[in-house]
Amino acid sequence: MTFEEKLKNTAPGDIWAEYCGFLDLSLQEYMEIQERLLMEQIHLMADCALGQRFFEGNVPRSVDEFRRQVPLTSFSDYADILLTKREEMLPGKPVVWLKTTWEGGDTPAKWAPYTEAMLETYKRNILGALLLATSTGRGKFKVRPGAKVLYSLAPMPYATGLFPELIDDEISLQFLPSVREARKLSFGQQARKGYRLAMQSGMNLFFGMSSVLYGTTRSLDTLANSSDRGGFRSFLRMSPRMLWRAARASYRCRRDNTPLRPKDLFALDGFVCVGTDTNLYRDELTEAWGIRPMELAGGTEPSCMGTETWSKNGLVFFPDACFYEFIPEQEMLQSLRDPSYQPRTYLINELVAGQKYELVITVLKGGAFMRYRVGDVYRCLRLKNPQDRLDLPQFEYVDRIPTVIDIAGFTRITEREIQKVIEISCLPVGEWLAAKEYDETGHSYLHIYLELKPDSRQSLILSQKLLQEHFSAYFRFYDGDYGDLKRLLGIDPLKVTMLPSGTIARYEAERGQELFRVGAPQEAILDLLRMCGLEKEE
Repeated sequence: MTFEEKLKNTAPGDIWAEYCGFLDLSLQEYMEIQERLLMEQIHLMADCALGQRFFEGNVPRSVDEFRRQVPLTSFSDYADILLTKREEMLPGKPVVWLKTTWEGGDTPAKWAPYTEAMLETYKRNILGALLLATSTGRGKFKVRPGAKVLYSLAPMPYATGLFPELIDDEISLQFLPSVREARKLSFGQQARKGYRLAMQSGMNLFFGMSSVLYGTTRSLDTLANSSDRGGFRSFLRMSPRMLWRAARASYRCRRDNTPLRPKDLFALDGFVCVGTDTNLYRDELTEAWGIRPMELAGGTEPSCMGTETWSKNGLVFFPDACFYEFIPEQEMLQSLRDPSYQPRTYLINELVAGQKYELVITVLKGGAFMRYRVGDVYRCLRLKNPQDRLDLPQFEYVDRIPTVIDIAGFTRITEREIQKVIEISCLPVGEWLAAKEYDETGHSYLHIYLELKPDSRQSLILSQKLLQEHFSAYFRFYDGDYGDLKRLLGIDPLKVTMLPSGTIARYEAERGQELFRVGAPQEAILDLLRMCGLEKEE
């Protein structure tokens, strides 16, 4: 039966057990599933050229052997095979290839293969997440066939494009706008079109990238409260129900002298966010829509990896998407300072609550990645949740690793990319540092601290504002994803601060500490500014 047929003909408890039963696992049962699926993946890897590259003729016979023998990997270890899509070297035949950002600029894309078994797992987990998004407690959910979904997802070949593709034959959902039409529109056009369609007939679900949902919500607020009330001009196209809601909401807001918000017009069954900055936008989205968004964890390489539950207070990782390992924060930092250092990893049953870890995955069901450093940092919130009767650890997404700056989930900025932008700009920049920082509303931006070369004539005429304008233009030129930030979200994701020449070198000499050029700790940056007589702007 399809998922929709099950909703009509199967007891809710049985549906819940099939798609969300992993939440009832003990930690021991969870680990048994992890280890069994990992050994299956090892056997698949042993029969392909990619696996032989890492096994070197010695196939691991246990989980411990696998972790001792196979080194931690990054995308560069797979690039020659995956960028050329050499399917004959992989452990399973890809059905689809998905794309994501690598470093921007010269090497903008990474490709990840998905086998049929991986897609089946992805589909089952995303349907489980759909149940949880509409749930108010264990086993209590409200998923309705024909539900209207405001569409704010990047299309294929990006990972979020899999959602409508995979569930199309499982349940009938009405995307606003349709998937076919959305593919022809920009994100901004897509959001405005979807909202106008929702104003005509209502909507039940909102699913998309958290930063895009935030940008969409701002656009909806502006549209709903504009003087011409563009969203209300087509009264004749509205269903009677939406016409009544709009009239009632408009009257109430005029009476109370309050702005019209999306929650005044729509009563969502579920609200799902994906993306790296979900925590930054969650409170504003909750206030605007009257429902707290549920977060999903995942990405192009790991697929749909984890979900929050009905309590929306922490992620639980699906046991059948990836085999998970975790690098403690101090080990991670040491390995970033010394690339030859191999950090120690821990399994999910060896974690400490409250600690931050870099995630390492082995993709199951014929995936290509083994002991792969995704570049994401999670905090283990708790080892179990007695209130929700969960015997499994729960996590929250913290950020990318310190040497990668992720802004709103759109772009990944590295030392290499910033140095390239400096080179092509021909500006007389000497030493520099870059960090991810947050404005007064809690939203992230890229902050570059730089010194100008003292022997350059340009240094005499370049102001901080002029430098910022130059760098912003060159970043947009070099990295298309960066250019989307201002256009979609209405934010300027860059700030430049000029430092006196020699400041960084003097700081490192006096403190005996070499700073990360990208991702230096805020404490170090504040200390640096104090040393040269500058105060950080609040």
